[in-house]
Amino acid sequence: MINIMKRFVESSVSQALHEGTQDADSAASAATEPGTTSAPFSALDPPRSNDRSTPQGAPPSRERTASSSSDPTMRRTVPKADLVMAIERFQYAMLLAERKTAVTQLQKLWVEADIPDDAHRLIIPVILNALVTDPRDTELMEAMLELMQSIVSTNPSNASILLQEPHALDTILGLMQDPSPWIRGPTVQLIKKVQDGDSASFATHILACQEGLRLLLEVVEDKREHIRDTAVQILLSMTLNQSPLTLRHVQQFLAFEDGFTRLFQIVDLELEGHGLDSAVLVDCLHVIVNMVRNNTMSQSLLRETPFVPVLFPLLLDAGLPSPDQPNHHPAPLEDDDEGNQPSSTGLRTTLDILLCLVGPVYPNTPPEELDEVARRDQTKRQEERSAVQAHLAQLPDVVAAVGEVACHGVTEADRMHALQVLHLLCEDNEAHQLVALTWTSMTTSPSYVLSMCLRLDVHHEETPLGASARTLLDGVWHNDLAKISILQHIHAPPPPPLETGPIEPVGQVLVKTMATTLDAMVQQSTATLSLTPKDAAKVVWKCCGRWRSLLHNSECKQLALRVPAPHATQAVSGSCFLNACVQWVMELPRSKATYPVFIALFHVILCWVHGCGPAIHEIVTSIPTLTFLCTTIGHISTSLSGGDDASHVEVELAGLSAMVLGVCLDGLDGKIIPLTKEQLLGLITRQIGLQKFTDAFGRMQQLASFQNSKRSGGVDGMSAVYDKGFVQWFKHVADATRVGILHVYMGNGTSSAAVGDDSRSKAYMDLIRMQDEQLEALRDQVTHLTTRGATSSCQATKNPLADDLAAAHNQIAELKLAQDRNETRIRGLTTANDLVERELQRKDAALKKLLHAEAATTTTTLEMAPALTDLSKGLHRSEEQELRVDQLENDVRRLTRQLQQKEDALDAARATIDMLSAHQAIAVGHKEEQEHATSNDNDTLERRVEALEKELREAHDSHTMTVSTLVARHEQATTQWQADATNNLNQALQSQARDLAIAHETQRTAWHATRIKMETELHRLENVFDQLHHESEKRLQLEAQVDNSHDVEPPQEVLMLVGSLEIQCRSFRDVLEQVLGPEGVSKALQLSQDRGAVPFWSSSC
Repeated sequence: MINIMKRFVESSVSQALHEGTQDADSAASAATEPGTTSAPFSALDPPRSNDRSTPQGAPPSRERTASSSSDPTMRRTVPKADLVMAIERFQYAMLLAERKTAVTQLQKLWVEADIPDDAHRLIIPVILNALVTDPRDTELMEAMLELMQSIVSTNPSNASILLQEPHALDTILGLMQDPSPWIRGPTVQLIKKVQDGDSASFATHILACQEGLRLLLEVVEDKREHIRDTAVQILLSMTLNQSPLTLRHVQQFLAFEDGFTRLFQIVDLELEGHGLDSAVLVDCLHVIVNMVRNNTMSQSLLRETPFVPVLFPLLLDAGLPSPDQPNHHPAPLEDDDEGNQPSSTGLRTTLDILLCLVGPVYPNTPPEELDEVARRDQTKRQEERSAVQAHLAQLPDVVAAVGEVACHGVTEADRMHALQVLHLLCEDNEAHQLVALTWTSMTTSPSYVLSMCLRLDVHHEETPLGASARTLLDGVWHNDLAKISILQHIHAPPPPPLETGPIEPVGQVLVKTMATTLDAMVQQSTATLSLTPKDAAKVVWKCCGRWRSLLHNSECKQLALRVPAPHATQAVSGSCFLNACVQWVMELPRSKATYPVFIALFHVILCWVHGCGPAIHEIVTSIPTLTFLCTTIGHISTSLSGGDDASHVEVELAGLSAMVLGVCLDGLDGKIIPLTKEQLLGLITRQIGLQKFTDAFGRMQQLASFQNSKRSGGVDGMSAVYDKGFVQWFKHVADATRVGILHVYMGNGTSSAAVGDDSRSKAYMDLIRMQDEQLEALRDQVTHLTTRGATSSCQATKNPLADDLAAAHNQIAELKLAQDRNETRIRGLTTANDLVERELQRKDAALKKLLHAEAATTTTTLEMAPALTDLSKGLHRSEEQELRVDQLENDVRRLTRQLQQKEDALDAARATIDMLSAHQAIAVGHKEEQEHATSNDNDTLERRVEALEKELREAHDSHTMTVSTLVARHEQATTQWQADATNNLNQALQSQARDLAIAHETQRTAWHATRIKMETELHRLENVFDQLHHESEKRLQLEAQVDNSHDVEPPQEVLMLVGSLEIQCRSFRDVLEQVLGPEGVSKALQLSQDRGAVPFWSSSC
C-alpha cells in the first residue's frame, strides 16, 4: 500500500515539475549545493514530552530566529524539486522524530524562501491529512498548525484553497476541542487567519459545517484569555460584511445557541475586572449589536433574557464620570474641553443595543433594496412597536441609567446617543410621553431629564446636542395631555421621588429661565448671566416659542392663567404670568437689541388672548395695560418722517398693540367679561381716536419686514421675520376690527356680513373719520384752555376713578369665583362624559368579540363533537386513575408512618439496652443469680431487637414493592390514556379531512362546470364578433365602390345603391337585435364609428 502511494506521489511530482518554470538540470544543480542540504534525521533533537502541565494564561510563544527574510526582496529561490522532496519527506515519515524534523525544515523554508503557489497547493492537503492521522504529540501538532498559519499568511489566496478542501474546516474545528492550550490556541489563530484571508466565503463554509458555530461559541467560554479573545474576534468578523441571508442565519444561530448568555458572561467579568474600556468587552458588545441589528427574532430573544435589566444599568453607570472627580458634571455647552474628550466605545455600543431593541429595523435602507423577509420584519416591528416600548419602559433602572447618561455623560456624543434612545422610547406613544415628564436624574442635584433638555434647547448656541434635546422635547411637547400636565405641574408640582426634596418641573424651569433673562434685559445686566444682549434675545425668543406652543387650546390657556408671576406666590387677577409678560413689554428699553423680544412677547400675548375670555379679561380690566397699548399707538405721527429703524420699530409695536386691542374687541361678548365693545371703543376713542387705531393696521402692513414672510419665523441676526400664518391672521384681525367698529356704531351686536364688504361701510367709515378729526380738534382746544387748571382737574378726577376701580375689582372677584365654579363643574362633566364614552366603546368591542367568539365556537363545536366525546371519556378514565393513585399514595403515607413508629420503638429499645449495659457495669459485685437474670433479660431484649429489625426490613421491602407497583401501574395507565387520546384526535382529524376533501371536490366540480359554460359563451361571442367584422368589411367595400363611382355613375344609379345599402343596414340591424339585443346594436354602431364609418350610415341604421 505504501509503495502504491509513493508511486502516486512521484507521478504527481513529475507532472508538477513539467509545468514549472525551471528545467530539470537547474533543479538538480541547485539540489547539490551545500547550503541546501538538509540535516540527517539522526541529528534531530529528541521529541518534547506530552505530559507537560497546561498553563493558565497564554502559553509563551516560541522563540523564532530573526532573519532578514521578512522582506520579500531578500528571500532566496528554492528549486521546486527540493520543495517536493521536503513535502514527501514530511508525508512519508514514519517515526515521530522524522516527522518533527520534516516539519521544522518546511517551516524554515516557508520563512526564508520564495515558495511558488503550486507548492502551496501540494502541501495543504498533506498537512490536513497529517492533522488527522498523526499521533497527538503536542509539539508536532503545534508545529503543523504554525506551518499552516505561515502558509495562509504568506498568500491570502491559500485561505480559499484551504476552504475548498473537503472536510478541511471540519478537521480544524475539531482540533478546538483539544484540552491542551498548545493545540487549541494555534487552531483558533489559524481559523482567524483563514477568515482574514477569505472572509467572503468563510461564513458560508462555517454554516455548512454541522457544528461549526457551536464549536466557536464553546471556545468563547475558554478560561484562557488569548483563546477566548480570538474566538470573540472571529464571531465579530462573521457578523460584519455578509450578505443579508447569511447574516440573518448567523444572527439567529448565535441567538438560539445561548450566544447572549456566553457573551454577557464575558462582559460581566470584564466590566468587573477591567472596566468599560476593556477591548474584549467592546468586542463582545459589538457582536451583540450585530446579532440584534435588523433582526426581530434575535431582539425578542434578548428581551426575554435577564441581562438587559441586570447588566445594562451597570454598563451605563460605568460610562458616567466618577463623583470623586473635581468637575465631573459637564457644563451644558460652554465647556470647550468636553467635545475633545474621547468617547467610550463600550458606552456607545451599549446605547446602540438599546437603539436596536426599541428603534425601527432597516431605518436607512431604501424600500426597493429590501427583500421579502426584511419587509415582513419592518411590518412586524411597526405592529409591535408599542409593546417593545412598553417592555423597555418597564425597566426603571435601565431608563434611569439612560437618563443619567443624557444629563451627565462625559462627551456630547454619548449624551446625544442617550437622548436618541429616550426619543425612540416615547415616539408616537402618548402614555410614555406623559411618563417622560417624570424621568429624573439623581447623580448630583436631583432634576428632571426634560428640564436639562429644555436648558439645552433654549440655549443661545446651536449645537448637535441641543438639536437632539429639541427632538425629544418636540415629541413630548406635541402631546395635548403632556401640555396640560406641564402647565399643571407649574403651580402644583408632582411629589418628589425617594424623598429627595422638591424638584423643579420643566414648566417652572421654562418660566424661571424666561423671567430671569427678561429681568436682566430690563435692568440691562445681561453680563451677570454671561450673555450678550443678542444672546439674551435669542434665549427669550426660544422660551417664548416653547410657551406659545403650550397655549394649544382654551383649556391650556386657562391653566396658564393660574401660573403666578415670577415674584408672586399666587396667580390672582393682576399678578399672573400674562400680566408679567405685559409688564416686561412695558418696561423693556426700546432698542435694536430688544426688538426681537418685543415681537416674541407680543406673539405670546396674542396667542394667549385669542379665544380665551379670562385672558381678555386680564387685558381689558387693567388700566395700565390699556393705557400703554393706546399710548404706543398714539406715538405714531400722522405721516412717517423718515425710514430709519427706530420709526419702523415704533410702527410695528403700534401695529401689534392695535392687533391686541382688536383681538380683545372681537372677543368681548358681554357675557363673561363685564365690559362691552361700546365701552372699549369709547376708551380707545378718548385715548387716541379711531383714526389712529385703524391706521396702525394699515401702516404695519406697508412695512417691508412685514411683507417679507418667506421664512417660517425666528431670529435672523437681530430682526424677526413674520411667518405667513401670522401675516394672514393680522390681516384678518384688521378687517374684523374695522367691520366690528362699524357694527358697534350701527347698533348691530352680531356681525353676519362678510369681512371686507364695502357696500354700506365706506360711507360710515368716512363719517367716523370726519367726526374723529373734529373730536381731536376739540380735544386740543380743551387741553389748551385747561392747561392752568391741570392740577385741580387731576385731583377732581382721581376720586371717581378710584371708586370705579374699586367697584370693578369687586365685580372681577365675584366673576372669578363664578368662573372657577363653572370651570370645575364643566371639567367634572367632561371627565364623566369621557369615561362613559370609553366604557361604551369597551363594552361595544367586548360584545362584538363575544359574538364573533360564539359563532366560531359554535362552528368548532359542531365539527369537533365526536372528538370531544371521545376525549371526555378518556379524561373521565384519567380522573378515575388519578383517584386510584391518590388512594395508593395515602397507603404509602400510612406505611411510612408505621415505619416511623417502628423506628421509634427500635430507638427506644436500643436506649434501654444502653441503659441496662450501664447498669450491669455498675452492679458487678451482685450475686450470680442477678447476673444470670440480667443475662437472660439481655438475651430477651436482643431477641426482641432482632425481631423488630426483621419486621422493619420486611416493612421496608413491602413499602418498596408497593411503590414500584404503583409507579408501574401509573405509567401504564398514563401511556394507555395518551395512546387513546392520540387515536381519538387522529380519527377526528381524519374525519375533518374527509369532509374537507368532499367539499373541495364539490367546489372543484362546480368550478369546472362554470368554466365550460364561460368558454362556450366566449366561443359564441367570438363567432358573433367575426360576423360583425365581416359585415363591417363588406360595408366598407360598398362605401369604397360608391366613392369610386361617384363621378362616373349617374345620380339614379347612386340613389339605387344608397337604397340597397339602407335596406341591407336595416336587415343587419334586425339580425343584431335578435342575436345581441339593443345594447349589442349600440356597441356595434360605436365600434363601426371607431373604425371610421360614416356618421350618416350609423344614424340611418
